[in-house]
Amino acid sequence: MLLSVSALLATVYFGAQGLLATGTHTDVGGTQHGIAAGAILQFGVQGKRVGMRVEGIPPISLPQEPSANYGAATPQLGLINGAVRFAVDPAGHFWAGIGETIINQRTPLPNLSQVVSSRLAGIRYEVTYRTPMAHSRFIEIVFGAAPHLTGSDRYTYSIAHPEVDKAEVAAEEDGMIAVGTTHRDSELLVGLRSINFSARFALTGEAGDRNNGGGIMIEWRRFILK
Repeated sequence: MLLSVSALLATVYFGAQGLLATGTHTDVGGTQHGIAAGAILQFGVQGKRVGMRVEGIPPISLPQEPSANYGAATPQLGLINGAVRFAVDPAGHFWAGIGETIINQRTPLPNLSQVVSSRLAGIRYEVTYRTPMAHSRFIEIVFGAAPHLTGSDRYTYSIAHPEVDKAEVAAEEDGMIAVGTTHRDSELLVGLRSINFSARFALTGEAGDRNNGGGIMIEWRRFILK
């Protein structure tokens, strides 16, 4: 007898996470600070012992304070995280996952007449802890890391200068802690989130971009199967 979809899958949901974050961009030209709001789209499939979670940030611009070296630089970031997760304990409080991270960046540097863009990808590891509380509430903690991202930086010039490509290796870590409430076919989570990224050039070992940001997050999930 064939099993029904509902027997195989405990929950399927989609949602969005709003993030108001302050961040720092650092490279050889110095350090810049900024604040921005963005949305992270969410999709999840959760079974009794196996699940999957995917999230993505549509390209978001992070305005920075003008610097003497770069001018009014406004880095743009896009991010996709995805992982298949497996229950570690019988109660399903702890989950471990493996998947992939893809990061796209684009940073105009007006004073240097150039735009720097990159695409990096690598294996992602995740650890999740979730436990129920009283009155339909729960705590959820997620930590993820992609310790070895690879790709290249492309330098495009607005003056008579050929494009330049530089091989790059990088690492990304992100963490979230939130308190959530269940309302029938939806969940609402409020908490804190941090996303950190650091890179270096593969051929020389020279430090590349470093981006650190964190702030308040609100996430809404809508279950289409529960």
